[in-house]
Amino acid sequence: MAVTLTFDLDDLRVISAVDYAAAASQDLYPLMDAIGRILVNGAVERITATNIDPDGVPWPPSFRAEVFGGPTLHASGRLARSITSAPEARRVSVGSNLVYAGVHQEGATIRAKTAKGLHFMLADGAEVTVGEVTIPRRAYLGVSAGEVEDIGDITAEYFTELLGGPH
Repeated sequence: MAVTLTFDLDDLRVISAVDYAAAASQDLYPLMDAIGRILVNGAVERITATNIDPDGVPWPPSFRAEVFGGPTLHASGRLARSITSAPEARRVSVGSNLVYAGVHQEGATIRAKTAKGLHFMLADGAEVTVGEVTIPRRAYLGVSAGEVEDIGDITAEYFTELLGGPH
């Protein structure tokens, strides 16, 4: 014998709560702002302290950090201070407007445009001339496993409060 249960959502309180949640979720600016703060803090911590990418892989140390100590990418603190978030209704962008920020995030090879090569001073004061320089990838932007948990927690809290707390 086949059996079927049909349930109609006709409780006005339930319909009202669902409608309210649907309308309120069109503008998630406060939630996106909070997520942005988590992601900015994570990026700043990677630059200033851990030197570990969002996937948990340690960065190759910079020459300056090897010679003088301290974290890689944090000689002046400018990169860390430049990390900002721009929340919108349904997304948040996190990044830096510094010209060199993308080079450190993705890595790059810089090649000399002339036969004279690239001439520069190293952190220890030595002058060098080379044909190219490879800057390794040191990802500081991204979402770590801990940040995923934090984002899940604040998202659950946001919607719990939005719907009036535990029911």
